Parts: sequence; structure tokens; C-alpha cells
Amino acid sequence: MRYSQCKRIQAMVRELLHEGWVYSVSKHPRVTAPDGRFVVFSLTPSDGNAHRQFERDVQRIKGER
Repeated sequence: MRYSQCKRIQAMVRELLHEGWVYSVSKHPRVTAPDGRFVVFSLTPSDGNAHRQFERDVQRIKGER
């Protein structure tokens, strides 16, 4: 399944799914942590740093547990 056109985000989402996170799409795709917190990201990011922002947001959620 294709989660994002960004290869780095794609790889991170796959890793998160193996850790028990859930992928869903409403207006934008998002991954939800087992505790209910989520990160929204773009399917087609135009920002070259989108993968860094996504990774930062995921690390914040993981670090706050």
C-alpha cells in the first residue's frame, strides 16, 4: 500500500504500523499511536523537509509516553 509519495515518510509509516500504530485517511492521511494520539501528514508533500517534520512529531509522541 502507498502511504505517501515521499519515500522517507513511506518507510516511517511502515515501521510505525509494525509497532502497532494505525493508518487512516479522512481528509488527510494520519497515523494513530496505540494511546490515541495521532500525526497528520500529506500524501503528496511539497515541502522538502516534510519527512523531518513528520519524524519530529512522531518522536514527540513516542517520548511523552
